[in-house]
This record gives sequence, C-alpha cells and structure tokens, in this order.
Amino acid sequence: MTVRPGTSRVKDPELRPGPDAGSADDAAAVLEALLRGTGSDFLVLTDSRLRISRAGSTAARLAERPTASLAGMSLIAAFGSVALDGVAREALEQRTPRQGEVRLGHLGSRAYQVDALPLRAEGLLLVLHDVTNVRRVEQVRRDFIANISHELRTPLSSIKLIAETLSGGAVDDLVTAREFAGQIEREVDHLAQLVDELLELSMIESGEVQLRIEPMPPEGIVSSVIERMRPLAERSRIRLEAVPGPRRADSATRASADPARLEQALVNLVHNAIKFSHPEGTVRVGWEARPGHIRFQVRDEGIGIPASHMPRIFERFYKVDRSRARTSTTLGAELRTGSAGLGLAIVRHIAEAHHGSVGVESEEGQGSIFWIDIPAA
Repeated sequence: MTVRPGTSRVKDPELRPGPDAGSADDAAAVLEALLRGTGSDFLVLTDSRLRISRAGSTAARLAERPTASLAGMSLIAAFGSVALDGVAREALEQRTPRQGEVRLGHLGSRAYQVDALPLRAEGLLLVLHDVTNVRRVEQVRRDFIANISHELRTPLSSIKLIAETLSGGAVDDLVTAREFAGQIEREVDHLAQLVDELLELSMIESGEVQLRIEPMPPEGIVSSVIERMRPLAERSRIRLEAVPGPRRADSATRASADPARLEQALVNLVHNAIKFSHPEGTVRVGWEARPGHIRFQVRDEGIGIPASHMPRIFERFYKVDRSRARTSTTLGAELRTGSAGLGLAIVRHIAEAHHGSVGVESEEGQGSIFWIDIPAA
C-alpha cells in the first residue's frame, strides 16, 4: 500500500454551505446523488470511529452486501481491506487529506485510488476512483517489454555465441562453418518473423489495417489455404484435407470477409496444426453455416492443449510449451525456428476486426479444433 499526502480532487472536503439559504440544500442534493451513483467511482462517508454512515450501491456491490447493511459497519469489516482502513485511519488521526491505492471486490479484482478527506465536524469522506483499467494497461506494457526482451535475447545470444566460436578458429573448419552459417540464417529468420508479426499485430490492433469486406464463398477460401499450405504439410509428413461443406448448403452461401486477411488467419491456424501434429497425422480444414455467421474450422490429431492453458491461448506471446512442438530434423526451417506466440493473437484480432470471434476445443493427447466465426453476407 502506498500512502502519501496530497491535494484532494474534491475542492471542499468540509462541505461548507454557500452564502445563500438554498446552497446547503443544493450541496446535500449533490452529495446524495454522488453517494447513490452507480458508476465505477463512488463515495463513502464515515464517522469518527471509521464506521460507515452513508454509502451507495457501488460500495455495496464491492462489499458484496446489501446497501442497507453497510450503515454502522467498520471499513475493514465491510470491505475486508486493511489498506483502505490504513489510509482512512491516517487521514483521521492527522486531520489531513491522504491518498493511497487499494484492491476491493471479490479477491481484490478492482484497483481504486482513494482520497481520504477529513470533514470539519467529524468523520471522513472517502472518494474512490477506479483505476483497474489503467493498472491493467500498465501490466500489459510491462509484460510486453519482458516478453519481447526474452524473444530477442535467445536468438541474439545464439548468434553472438556462434560468432565468438567462429572468430576463435572454427571458421577454418569448413563443415563446422557451414553448419554455423545455417544456424545464423535460421536465427535471423526467426528475428525477421518476430518483427513482421509485431508490426502486423500492431497495425491490426491500432485499426490501421483497412479490411476490404466482400461476399466470398467459404469453399474458395478453404481451397486457397489448402493449396498454400500443402507443400509444408508434405515436408512434415502430414495429410492436409479439405472437409466438404454441408451437402444442403445454399450455393449462394457467402461469408462477409476480407479474403486476404481471413486466409492469413486460417494459414496461421493450419501452420500451428501441422507444427503440433504427429507424423502421418491429418489436418482437416472446413466450414459450416450457422445462424448469422460462417464457422471455419481447423482440426488436427496432434498433442492437444492442457485445459489449464485454454483460457490464455489467444494472448500475445503466450506459449504452452515450445518443447511440445515437433523438432524433427526432416522438417523445414518453418518449424525449426520456433514461435514468438503471436500467431494466435493475430488470428483473434483478425476475427474481431471482422466483428467475429475465435475459439478452441482440445483434449490433451487427442488433438484440437480451432475455429473462426465470420459474419454471413
């Protein structure tokens, strides 16, 4: 808990009446409206013993109690927050405004900036401002820096080690030098892929990518993805099959999509399916019409995803376990360079840019089904 003196955002914590008779009533009406506010920010009035005298529905919801039951409760009993009690107690004892940050709600799910303002008569006015989203953005930024640093460190360290080995005399061994050159090439390819994916994701997230939405036949995009990914599947000894669409599907069935971006998303899914499949396995790509949208599916018979990882699988940089991917020396460089964990995040953002969604079903050891739902034309 951070507690520090500061200037309150409330200009007059003593709630003094104005020069005319009506101003006291006006102030009371304003205070009542603020106390009853249903937004994320809220006020709490306490007495000199830090027992709640007035609070609204937002405070009651965070305390997980009926509004009427809060009156007379101590702050710590109502909210279970030692930090909130500490800020209030220090303001009351020193008779000066104090500030701090506290976690409230179920399991401390919400972050609040709290201003504790001593009143002229007695007690406190607590002003709580929800900063949960601000803290979440800060955490995302910290995670991003940590993740990108990790992704860059590995190939750069490898290249540096190879360079040191070559400069130490290994360059005279042509066989070794050729192997090291190949390794440098793969690491540079990985760095280039990382940069490309970061730029792509940044553009999609910022809305800079303008989708060219048009009605398109689902079977056409599936055929294009199959044709594009078949060489990789063959090198990886994986069968790549197109699942026929519904027999009774209207020939006029169309998805409302940007063909290039939708193909990019499906290619990412197929690439992952190949990477995490067993040799001689099968990856199937298909579609089906559903009310209001077209569902594109990629099904594999690979290693599957542990249930504990499923909720985060579409997050940036999130990887289940790189060691679970196949690393056969017979595979192409596409599967040896690893992944930065951005592919599925790009898939999610492409789907959301289409006002669609993504999802996955998986059973560890049995395989996975990834899907993208795109609005029907």
